[in-house]
Amino acid sequence: MNTAPVAQPRGLDAARSLPLGVSQIYLQDSWMVGVLMIVGFAVYSIPMALLVVVGTVIATASAHVVGKSIGHGLQGYCGALVGAAAWTTFGELWPAFLVTLVGAAACPVVTGALAAFFSVVRRQGGPLPVLTAPFCVVSGLVALTARALVEPAPAGAPIEAGNTALQLLEGTLAGIGQVVFCQSWLSGLIILGALFLAGWKVGAAALLGSALGTATMWAAGSTPAELSAGLAGYNPALTAIALAAVFLRPGPRAWMIATLGSIVTVGVCELLKLTPIPVYTWPFILVTWLCLLIWDGERQ
Repeated sequence: MNTAPVAQPRGLDAARSLPLGVSQIYLQDSWMVGVLMIVGFAVYSIPMALLVVVGTVIATASAHVVGKSIGHGLQGYCGALVGAAAWTTFGELWPAFLVTLVGAAACPVVTGALAAFFSVVRRQGGPLPVLTAPFCVVSGLVALTARALVEPAPAGAPIEAGNTALQLLEGTLAGIGQVVFCQSWLSGLIILGALFLAGWKVGAAALLGSALGTATMWAAGSTPAELSAGLAGYNPALTAIALAAVFLRPGPRAWMIATLGSIVTVGVCELLKLTPIPVYTWPFILVTWLCLLIWDGERQ
């Protein structure tokens, strides 16, 4: 009897790289999770969901052309975010599509440069992860250029809320969606379901981080519109996922660090708002890097 493993068709691997790349936006490695996330994006905006797909494909193909491994979707997620940011910046399909093509193709180059740098300055726990920094660099340059050339796309209407509890709930769910610029509690709920599909710790961490961010800004006096939009929750949600469910050894200590990191992320976000640099996911990146440096011995 032949017991040798049967190789999967390369076409199947290539097809899976698309939803894998989308799932890696939230630091996950599951094509099923990625498919459900795309559904969540489409609920908010079909054109944006299409650009997320285009960005993932272009970034993955670009990485393959220059000889980089495209396994686990690690070359696609920044391109996906570039597509979402392009739609948010321009609000029209064709300019956003062109920016997505160019920006997503550039992401693997930036990823490679950052990975090479971190491999030189690696610590005991290994090099720092690149995270979504390539997306922030590429889309940040696009946004700064666009500010001088075009008027920003109008913001979506905030979700109206009748009481504080509802504001906090809507803001928490919308915060999970705002990672990919989805100002929708329903999209956030679908994405949260995908994260719980990936693992209860992942979903719980996302919920914890977004809730902490939203509650912190409510305590600081944010308006109902700001809370409902979810802008206070998305960076802390990513920070909590990274620290509680991905990079640190499992246990109560990881959850305590994730809680602290999520709250600090809110402060970093407010500081970055004072600069001309688009905030995007920089607060999550900077706080996660800092925590991994401080608690280097806790990494798994």
